[in-house]
Parts: sequence; C-alpha cells; structure tokens
Amino acid sequence: MTDRSFRDPDAWHRPAAYWFWHRPPTDDEVRTQVRGMHDAGFHSFQVQARLSYPMTGYLDDHFLRSYRLAADEAAARGMVMGIYDDYNWQSGHAGGRAVAGHDEYRERLLFWTRLDDRGRGRVSGIVSATENLGPAAMHWHYETGVPTWTDWRVEHALIVEDDGSVIDRAADARVDGTADGALIALAEADTGTLVLVSARSATSRMANPLNVEAVERFVEVGYEPIRRALGEHVGTTVRYLFFDQPHAISYDWAERDGDVSGSVPWHADLSAALRDAFGPDLPATLAAAFGAPAASTTDAALARRSRFWAIFSGFAIETWIGTVTAWSHRRGLLQSGHEVLSHVGSWEPGTAFVNWDLRANFGLDHFGVDRYRDLTAVDAQDAVGQLSPALGDGVARASGRSGTIVEQYFMTPPPGGAPFSGHWGLTLDELRSTAVRHHFAGMRQMLFHGYTQTDGHDRDHESLVNPRFDFPPGINHEPWFTEHHHRYAEESARLSTFLDTFTPDVRVLLLWPLRTIWTDGPSGMHAEHLGAWARLLSEANVPFRIIDERELTDVDDPPTAEVLILPAVRTLRDDTSVAVLRAARERGVRVVASGRLPSVLESGLPGSPVDVGADLVPEPALEALGRVRAFPPGVAVRTGTDPDGLRRSALHNDGPGNWRPTTDVAPPWAVEWNAGTGSTNADLTHHRPDPARLLRPGELRLLTWTDENDRAAGTGEAALDDQAPRSPLDATWTLALGDAHPMPTDVTGGWQLVDPTFSGTGVYRTTITLERPTAFTIELPHVRGAATVSVGGERICDLGWRPFRAEVSADRTRAGENTIEITVSGTAANRYYAGTGLRSEPEPDGLLAAPALTIQEDRTC
Repeated sequence: MTDRSFRDPDAWHRPAAYWFWHRPPTDDEVRTQVRGMHDAGFHSFQVQARLSYPMTGYLDDHFLRSYRLAADEAAARGMVMGIYDDYNWQSGHAGGRAVAGHDEYRERLLFWTRLDDRGRGRVSGIVSATENLGPAAMHWHYETGVPTWTDWRVEHALIVEDDGSVIDRAADARVDGTADGALIALAEADTGTLVLVSARSATSRMANPLNVEAVERFVEVGYEPIRRALGEHVGTTVRYLFFDQPHAISYDWAERDGDVSGSVPWHADLSAALRDAFGPDLPATLAAAFGAPAASTTDAALARRSRFWAIFSGFAIETWIGTVTAWSHRRGLLQSGHEVLSHVGSWEPGTAFVNWDLRANFGLDHFGVDRYRDLTAVDAQDAVGQLSPALGDGVARASGRSGTIVEQYFMTPPPGGAPFSGHWGLTLDELRSTAVRHHFAGMRQMLFHGYTQTDGHDRDHESLVNPRFDFPPGINHEPWFTEHHHRYAEESARLSTFLDTFTPDVRVLLLWPLRTIWTDGPSGMHAEHLGAWARLLSEANVPFRIIDERELTDVDDPPTAEVLILPAVRTLRDDTSVAVLRAARERGVRVVASGRLPSVLESGLPGSPVDVGADLVPEPALEALGRVRAFPPGVAVRTGTDPDGLRRSALHNDGPGNWRPTTDVAPPWAVEWNAGTGSTNADLTHHRPDPARLLRPGELRLLTWTDENDRAAGTGEAALDDQAPRSPLDATWTLALGDAHPMPTDVTGGWQLVDPTFSGTGVYRTTITLERPTAFTIELPHVRGAATVSVGGERICDLGWRPFRAEVSADRTRAGENTIEITVSGTAANRYYAGTGLRSEPEPDGLLAAPALTIQEDRTC
C-alpha cells in the first residue's frame, strides 16, 4: 500500500451500490443518478430491475439502451460496473424468458410420501415459500400467480426389508397427478413405504437449476442481450457478473416427513449421477437421506446421507455455477455472487430461511461454490454483528484470495414496526458502525442494497410493489445522504485498503461443519455451537478463521493456529481427516470439540473408529482456549503482518464509553494512517505516536509499526475523558424544520415531538457569551442524524457519526455573543411511514440530549 493508494482508493475497495430500477429510466435520469452515485463515493454499481419494473419491459430495447448509457456514463467517470444477472433478486429465470416456449426447462421438484396399509399415499396441500412474500411475489414467480403441477413421475419406492436392506419398487408404483397434487399406489407394499415422486411446475418462471440445457438457455436469453448492448465496455468498465440467490423455489406439503424439510430440485441427469455414484446402494442411500423408518439413525445411514448430499451439491454447483462461470470467463468477466445463506443477520447458521432446507441449495457448501468465483460475495442483514463477513473471508482465503463483498440491507424494523417494513430510520452513524464492524471481520467492499431510482409514492404500503417499501431504505433518499455520505465512503474505502494490505493474525481455526450439516440438517447443535464460537471469538477479539475440511486434507500446507475447534461436529469425510487432526494435535495445536466428539465418517464402514484426539468441552467457552485478551464491550482490534514484515493494527471503539489501549512496550516507531483524511505521519525516524491515546466512542485508528517482541496494541481498559468539565447547553434554543420559521424548542426529546411526520433537515440555534475569543468543544451526546456545526455563521465541522464532537479554535470566536448553529439532517422514517400503520409511533429524530460545551486549549477541528 502506498500513500497514494490509501489517499485515493480504487473502486474495488470503495462502497458499491445496487442501483434499483423501478420503471424504465429517462436518459436524464440515468446521467443524473450515475453522477450522484459517483459524487457520493460509490465508484461501482450494478443495475437491478426490481419487482415494480414491468416484467415485459425487462431486456427490451429501452432497457438495454438505458443500460448502455449507464455504462457510458460510468466509463466517463472511471467507475466499475457489474452485471446483475436477473430480474429482481433471485437468479435463474431472466424475467421468465428462460422457460418461455420451453416448458421442459421449468423447475422440477421432488416430493415424497409414505404409503398406508393399503399401499396408498398422496402428495397434497403443496405450499410455495413465495407466499410469505405476498401476491406480488407470487405473480413474479408464477405466470398465473399460483403454482400448478404436471408430468408427475415415480422416481423411487423404497421398502425396508426385515434384514434392514432397502429395495426399490419404483417400476411397480403408479402415480396419478393433478395440477395440485398426486395419488400414489403400490400393490403389496409395506406400511410406511417411502415413495419419492417428482413433478414439473406448469406455471413457474424458474428454470430447473439441475438441467444444464435450462441453465444455458437462461444464460443465452438473460446474459447475452446485456453483453451485446454493452459492447466494448465488457471487460473494461463492466468487470464482473453477479448472481444473487440462485435456487429452486421451496415447497412444503401435508404429507412431508423425514429428515428433509422441503422439496428438492430434481432432474434426470441428477438421477443418473446418483445411480453412477451409488450403484446397488442407491435405495439405501435415498432411504437414509429422506428418512425411511429404521434406516436413518445409524452411523451407516448417516454416512449414506452425507454421501447423498455430497453428490447432490457437487452436481448442482457444477451444473448451475459452473455453467454461469464458464460464460463469464469466455466473455472476459470475473464471476461473483452469492447463494442463499442460512445465517444472514445472525451468528448462527440455520436461523434464516427456516422454512427451507438449504441443503437443497448447493448443499450449503459455500467453499465449493467459491471455487467457481473470482470475487467472493455474501449478504448481510441489519446493523448487527453476524457471521457473513467472517465466513465470506474464510471462504475467499480457502480459494487463495482474501476479503469479501458484503451485500448489505436493513430489513428488521424497530420494536413496534411491521415485518418487512424495512428501516427508513437508518442513520449514517449506524451504517458506518456496521461497515467498520464488517471490515474488521473480513469485508473488502460493502454493496449497499440499494441506491433507488425513486422514493415511491404515498397512500400505498404494499411490500415490494411500492418502491418505498421494497427493502428500504433507498440510501439516496435519506436526508443525510447528499451532504455527508461521501465522507463515510472515503473512510470505508481507506480502511478497506489498509486492512487488505496485511495478513491478519490467526489464533483459532473454526471448522465449517459441512458434513454434519449434511447428516443433521441446517440447524441443530452444530449450528448453535458454530454461531456461539464465532460470536465469542469476535467479541473477545481472538483472531480466528473459518476453514473447510478440504483445507486440512487436500493441500500440502494446511492452515495452522494455536487452536482448532470442531463445533459439535458429528461427521467427517474420511480417515484422512482423522489422521490430519491427530497430527495437528501432535504438532502442538490444541484440538477442541464442543458438545460432542465426531462419530461418523462419510466414507467409513459401520463401526469405524473415529478418534481425533480432541479435548471435549460441553459448550463454547473462551476459557477452553487458554490466553484470551480482555477488551471493553464494543472494542475491535485487527492486527497482522504486511509483505514487508511490518506490523499493522486497526483499532475501533464501537462501545458506549471511552477506551485507552495499553501495550507492554510502545512501538519503536509507527506510522499513523488517518482513514478520514487520507493523510499519514510518515516520519519514521522521529515520530512516536502515543499507543495509549484515548479512543472515544466511534473513533478509528490505523497504525503501521514494528516490534521485534511482537507486542501489539492489544488489551485495553475503560478510561475517563480527561477534559475539563462539560457544561450542558440546555438553556435557550430555537429550531427551524425545513423552511419553517424558528421556534423555541427542547433539545432533549427530538423534533418528532414537534412534528411527527417531518423528515429532512432542522437547524438548532443558540447564543453563548464569551469574555474573550476562546477555544471550546461542542459535543452532541445523543443525536439521530448527521450534523453540521457552525459558529458565528462559519461552518466548523461536519459530524456524520460518533464521536459527534466539534473542536472550535479561538480564532473562530469573539468576545461577546457567539451564535451556535447545529444543522441536523435526520432520517426519512417519519415522512414515509406516516399514515401507513407500519410504525406504532414516530421514530426519534434530531437532537435527543442537550449539546455540551467544554472550554479547552486552542485546537482546530
């Protein structure tokens, strides 16, 4: 990293945006909004046609001409574009074009039922998971707004014999299918016989992800028109393709039981691959996978279940991701995108999309998917700590890269808000805190979801249809966006650039329990333990990395650390995994198994011993790891070594109080990198920054240093601010909301008490009297929004996030009266939620506590 690359980061480290198109754009709109993104610090974007965009207009001449104009405008500004690969957010249908005129390409799903004592069974009451998203989404997925079924087939009829073997009598079974279900009959069948049937959706717009011809058709009708329209921009300004949650629709039905909690995509080629892989063992494998009685709980059955999902996921990844990536590479594009993640918004896998069995979505093999990508990507929800960036970074490092794109959206409303109503009350402080947290966990670039073409319309709060309530907020419609977002974008880009220049320390390796997911399902003990370990390690600043079992067994130089954790792992691949874990123990790596010890090998025979030499602990607990550094709540530290052998440290105080880092020995020399301004103090000979300088809430600090003894800026303690006493400025203030006249106001409750429907900018004003020109500090202890502080009509500081602290030098003041103005740009919440019933009360906005003044030595802002 050079001073120049830090001062002016490239587009890959700057924030990016989904650019939502809700209707066909005008040329002026395209030019204005591309310029607006660039000026706000977004130097990369993807065009995304949303659900309100007319599906018949997707990829038509106007759409493609506007797309080309967007690329022209981006090229003129040195921006980077990615091709978002579908209509709305789910990849695989191209607005229905992939299956139009090709019914054979529509998705085919596997269902199952058990037969009664008469050899009869049924599949009925089929429900699409899309129903949870409402009528608009149903019309997005289905040509008639409802799923109907055709071309029913018996795939397998599994009978467990007295000796435990499983036979398949599919040839003797009959299925009578209708548009909404099927009846199954099998003469002389045992009660409980498990019959697997498949059906093709007659109305779904989704292409079958397991049918390579359907995927190729999707590529031809979805990607090629965009590529042709973009012309010479492909491979230059347009650098990558991005897929977003490709998956078959998940269905449930009345008769479903067994291990798998929803439908599974199906195709004849997958069936052939399963026959080739398992041969005569296929009936027993399917019985184990789908939970036939007396065949699903033994170690042998669990091993078969793992092998089934291994074949399934490998086939699905190669068929869908492999086909898409091959096209991208032929066209000179990098490949990115993300699949459905079961942990989005949480530390614990299995907490999102709980009504789906995500083993049917590429087997939850994120490491396997990443082998087909050039740029790792994940998604994240809300302003909370979560697994996504750490897992994304671990996945990238397993592929020889580092860092991940994080697609960030804010969907969970505050208490009292209606589900799916989003977060128009987002503040820049909240966004910035989230971004810094993600950067420390492994994010290279935040992809904001999204920059919107329009802010929608009043008197309509239908989710997804009105752009106002299609995953709000549209960041460019927040009152704080225009004046303040660009500074956040610069800081985020510089922090990302700084972190990307060094290899972070790793003390702990945390195994992604892939085969346990395959045997036990997406949720369960393993998910709880992995989430608990990841949260504990993150909050304690114990440097860790999530790894894949293949990283331990399939490479010459596997990753190593002080501790390797098996989070309630039941199933491992084979005896090579056992040997590698035992060898790690012999090299001094502490192998810790929490909750239970591994007991099943996917390739093992019944009764095969599984002894990895691990220390068993009941629950995730940091005490099991030995040395743990203690930090106050909210403090984050990321430290590592750059290619020149220099140490780098990033420190962030996201906690509620001040924090003073401590070190055993101060670094012999250091460079401090200011992410806000892009400046450095590069006097390596004489400069010695104070490693114990106070960090106030929200402050970020970046250091390059060297120390032969490797004593990093590490533990710390809560500290009091050693400034002079503060004086609350709670006397006489006026407030002007928008163009309204100023009126006296209380600065402790927020302006929603004055006008519960106002969103925008308010100006607070007061006057102080000084005996002489005097330096002082103004702090805003609690504010909702971004602020600008002016004294005597002169702008002093822009304050977008904590610490909301403006330092005013004596030459900015005078003896006598001095007018203080605090201009607060709030959020859009109270304007957009007013009258919708989506909020139980207005959200706080503006100043929520009296500003505080501290007389101090002369300083500048």
